[in-house]
Amino acid sequence: MKDLEQTLQRYWGYSQFRSRQQEIVGALLAGRDAAVVMPTGGGKSLCYQLPAVVAAKTCVVISPLISLMDDQAQQLNARGIPAACLHSNISFEEQKEIWRRLLRGELRLLYLSPERMAREDTLIWLKKAPVQWFAIDEAHCISEWGHEFRPDYRQLGQIRDHFPEATIAAFTASATARVRQDIVTQLKLREPLKVAVSFHRSNLRYLALDISRREPFPLLLSVLRQHEGQSVIIYDSTIKGVEETAAALRAHGIRAVVYHGKLEAELRQKNQELWMSNEAPVMVGTLAFGLGINKPSTRAVIHLSLPKSIEQYYQEAGRAGRDGAPADCVLLWRNRDLPVLIHFIEQLSDEGEIRRAWQRYRDVRAYTATEDCRARLLCRHFGEEPKWEQCGQCDVCAGLPPWLTLRPQKAKSPPPGSIELAVRRWRKQQAELKQVRPYQVFSDAVLRELIERRPRDLEALGRIRGIGPRTLDNFGLAILDLLADL
Repeated sequence: MKDLEQTLQRYWGYSQFRSRQQEIVGALLAGRDAAVVMPTGGGKSLCYQLPAVVAAKTCVVISPLISLMDDQAQQLNARGIPAACLHSNISFEEQKEIWRRLLRGELRLLYLSPERMAREDTLIWLKKAPVQWFAIDEAHCISEWGHEFRPDYRQLGQIRDHFPEATIAAFTASATARVRQDIVTQLKLREPLKVAVSFHRSNLRYLALDISRREPFPLLLSVLRQHEGQSVIIYDSTIKGVEETAAALRAHGIRAVVYHGKLEAELRQKNQELWMSNEAPVMVGTLAFGLGINKPSTRAVIHLSLPKSIEQYYQEAGRAGRDGAPADCVLLWRNRDLPVLIHFIEQLSDEGEIRRAWQRYRDVRAYTATEDCRARLLCRHFGEEPKWEQCGQCDVCAGLPPWLTLRPQKAKSPPPGSIELAVRRWRKQQAELKQVRPYQVFSDAVLRELIERRPRDLEALGRIRGIGPRTLDNFGLAILDLLADL
């Protein structure tokens, strides 16, 4: 236990575990399989990263997106934890060096796509390496009952056959009871530790409004004025809608950037960096944006159309408020969204998938029409039966806030003061010097605590959650100098 806490503090800057994390880490270190459902922002990745560091063994992580793998590996290396990922964007020479490091036991974590994991040459290399664990991220993709079924994930069942002595852990943020059982079956988990952290996130306020007979843009502007200067994600269902919405917002003086699949990779990365650093606080994107994005200070997620499933909505809305502070999840939908969802269902040919798609459609309609607490409905969808009847803050429980009904109100003054801007500017400069992203210097949550608490020595600085020994070594004295001058 002492080793775990010391490692947690040294590399992550945390003095204690979140709910169920310690139990999961202990199970993996003891060689027990695990099936974990933990909401977005609950700390899933630490559950498989920490054992690899403590035991000085290798964990192979199966992840669905290149951008997600790169981001995770970069964050780990920035913390002093040897990590790498293998994908098509990495040169052949670099890949050879990664394999050599793996065989020498130098890597704590190696990230692979499910397609790469299925390759015969990958299996040959991994069998020669000291691999202790396999962690399957976004594990709901393995189930036909999941909202993002991917056939490539089905092949991951062979991990147990090829590596019978290895420990396998599956992680997802959104899976019903049926999907959770399917994950255990498909991955051939052996008497796994099953963990399902509560799906209720008390800091999120769920708001849904039928705007079929209303003009959506004034409502959108009203929501953004309520969160002026704060980090916001806006989801639209089409690339055209994304571009038009962002252009309209910029015409009203709102710094907004876009993210969708048809943007060049370099521009997508640039826009993401602008949003992460808060230089452009509003991100307008399609569903292509968000997976693996970690910006805990996001204060609102706004959907401009109906999602295809409750799981999808829960996952996307859950990108708000990951720092635990209050945040809004706003769904602005129209009747014209319904034929679009039906059209996608009618394009399917497999009878089983058609049946599941219609069920997802009915679940979404039930969410929009419910007279029950929205937070309670979400929990029950995932098989959790809350002991409470009302969350006390969703629109069903507490009504719509004035800013979502367009009642007259004064515009809020931007919250970033001169001190915050100075700290953000310094953080960006340090990130450029270190060739990392600004939030890898320290997060927005840490930034706010620095401003509020104004530590005057290294001991006080080290007591701020999220600042570990590595951050103190690299930036401690410079941070203190900065704060002393403000």
